[in-house]
Amino acid sequence: MTYAPPAPPRGGSIGGFLRNTLWLLAGRGTGAVLGLVYLGLATRGLGPEGFGRFVLILGMGQAVAALVGFQTWQIVVRYGALHLKAGEDAAFARLVACSLGLDWAGAIAGCLIAAGAVWLVGPYLGWDAADSRAALAFAIVLLLSVRSTAIGVLRAHDRYALGAAADAVTPLVRMAGAVVVVLAGATVGGFLLVWALSEAVTALVYWLIARRVGRAALRLPRKGDARWAMRENPGLWRFAAGVNAGAVLAGVSRQLVVLLIGMFVGPVAAGGYRLANQIGQALARAADLLSRALFGELARAHAGYAGTALPDLFRHATLVAAGLAGTIVLLLVTVGRPALGLIAGADYLWAYPLLLMLGIAAALDVAGVSFEPALLATGRVGRALTLRCLTATLLFAALAGLLPAWGVTGAALATLLASAAGLLLFGASARAAVRRQA
Repeated sequence: MTYAPPAPPRGGSIGGFLRNTLWLLAGRGTGAVLGLVYLGLATRGLGPEGFGRFVLILGMGQAVAALVGFQTWQIVVRYGALHLKAGEDAAFARLVACSLGLDWAGAIAGCLIAAGAVWLVGPYLGWDAADSRAALAFAIVLLLSVRSTAIGVLRAHDRYALGAAADAVTPLVRMAGAVVVVLAGATVGGFLLVWALSEAVTALVYWLIARRVGRAALRLPRKGDARWAMRENPGLWRFAAGVNAGAVLAGVSRQLVVLLIGMFVGPVAAGGYRLANQIGQALARAADLLSRALFGELARAHAGYAGTALPDLFRHATLVAAGLAGTIVLLLVTVGRPALGLIAGADYLWAYPLLLMLGIAAALDVAGVSFEPALLATGRVGRALTLRCLTATLLFAALAGLLPAWGVTGAALATLLASAAGLLLFGASARAAVRRQA
């Protein structure tokens, strides 16, 4: 495999933000479309009860992964931009090695936590021994398929096109595997095997591409890497702790909602919630993509590259996000119900109110997509974490009041209320942070 030299450093700009977003859309957008197809295959092939069991096993694995997973790609982008600008290749390599060490430490800890979680929670979800073994096996594969540092290497070098190619592997493997599983006789175990395989293959592809782009920076962690990284990157541990705590709260909260629905209402309701949420998130996929592209551009602007001023980039990104949010709401109202029936069949038309509420919640997340990256890129990690804690607290307080009374509908309404509160809180803080930075 030939070595591809990194792209020369450039400044954070609106053009770079839009170009990188388009590359991310090429990979994740394709995944969103294919995701709806293989989601339909799973719902129709497994039926409401089987799909509910599948969803709960996925939720368990993803909750543990969110709990222990370090967002090391943000560390690599945030501090790597400074090293690449200064031509400090050795310091960049130590930063990457330290990040990889964090990835593996989290993965190993996660495997132990997954074993305990399956043993403790499985009986409350109605799992038998086979379900528990499948949940643990899936969680271990998911946890060991680490790729966050590799993602950071590509984004630090501004290689979003290559990242898009790697991202496309996940939906392609799942699509092909879902077809094979359905033709062979759909089972929960078969779909879990496909999902696990897609995670492992995607991680492998990411690391192969990252090795090509940043070969000089990729090596196994060595003794002293963490100490040197802390010296060379002031504030690294504070940034890492804040970013990862916020990501843990966001990721675990999403999965816990599904698991709580499974415990208190049942697997069919959990499956309906997950289905509605997945369709809403497919429409709102741009939110995650905009956030990832925007964080890289804001980090470049804050690192001191010549380029568009931070307030201009923030303002334009917010306007783009608001337009996308409005489009999502329009699509939900006009084609949401027919799309739900087309994807999952008549058995799931009852979930349209859930789709409407969860889709609007996703649209609100899109509208505020520039807020948290602006806080992180300007060093307001503590503020972002505080707001994330407050939003999670509001979500679970609303769940405590609405889930027992209204079931899965109450859970969807709680999610919508939490998204609205998060939009207001993060928006006010981000605008204040950007004004101070100007």
